[in-house]
Parts: sequence; C-alpha cells; structure tokens
Amino acid sequence: MQTKASPPIALLKGRATHPLIETYFELNHLKQLFRQGWLRVGVSPERCESVAEHSLFVALLTLFLADTHFPQADAARAVRLALLHDLGEAYVGDLTPHDGVGQEDKHARERRAMEQLVGKLPRGAEYLALWDEYERGASFEARLVKQVDRLEMGLQACVYEHQGMGDLSEFFASVDRALEAPALRALLAELEALRPD
Repeated sequence: MQTKASPPIALLKGRATHPLIETYFELNHLKQLFRQGWLRVGVSPERCESVAEHSLFVALLTLFLADTHFPQADAARAVRLALLHDLGEAYVGDLTPHDGVGQEDKHARERRAMEQLVGKLPRGAEYLALWDEYERGASFEARLVKQVDRLEMGLQACVYEHQGMGDLSEFFASVDRALEAPALRALLAELEALRPD
C-alpha cells in the first residue's frame, strides 16, 4: 500500500497519552494514505489525493446535497456518516476491488479497525453504530452518503482527466452503477458532458 509517510501513530512509540491524542495520531495516517485506485491507473503520487482529502470532500458534498436536493435527509446525521465512513482505512488501508479482498473480509477488517480507533473515545459506541449504519446502508442518509462517496470519485476523475491523466472511463462506469437518486444521476450526466474529448 503506497503512502506519503509511515503511520504517525508510530511517533508515540507506545507512550500512554490522552485517548483523543492517540486517536488523532492514528487517524492522521489518512492524510498519508494515497487513494490506491488512482495510483493504479497512473496518477502520480505528487497529484494523487489522500483518503483524508477524499473524505473531506465526501462530507462537504453530503452537506451541500442534503441541504439543497434532499430535504427529507437529516443533514447533520448524513455529514456524521460521511466523516466516519473511511476511518477504518487508517489501519486497513485503501483496499480496492483489485486487491483480491472480499467484501466480507474487508468489512470485518475495517470494523476491527473502527473498534480500535473509536472504542477508547467517550462516545465511541455511538460512532461505531453510525459506521455500521453506513456499512449496512441501514438508513436513507447512509444510502445517500454511499452514493455521494461514488459521485465524489467521479468528480475527482473528471479533474484528473482535465489534468491529463488519461481516460478514466472505468471510474465513471463505477459511479454510474452506484447512483440511484435522480438528482445525483443528473449531476453525473452533467459531469460526463464536462469530460475532455
């Protein structure tokens, strides 16, 4: 798994510290962890987004879309789900379908990582329950965030194509398969029209 640097938790060298500080150092690895799918198709490390960058944009898109296109959504809950959805990757890494890890195994690894990451925090059980809700797609908000997660990938693919990273049609196809909400499908159609020739 290609990263910018080693996991920052190693900097604590096993020292006992406040749980929030420890969690920060663990989660800081998301800033170091490249989105592996982009590297696989030739996006250079200098231009490749990190998991933390992706997660921030998923949360922002979720906020904006919930506020403007999905009045039935609890926007605050959706943003919380978006902020939590990739945290397990701090320990598991950014596994892609090309890594040969099955969905059940990936889920089990990420759940163990989530337990380790948030279990020591005062509201850790609540954060873990929200993550489980997202993973199961157990609410309207969870299903919305899953779609926004894919839409963000399409938006980033469009940016990379305009930066000369080649034809990223496989990512657009993945987004197309994931989007169900008409408002999101309309955004994808507009995005497709923006792709370079």
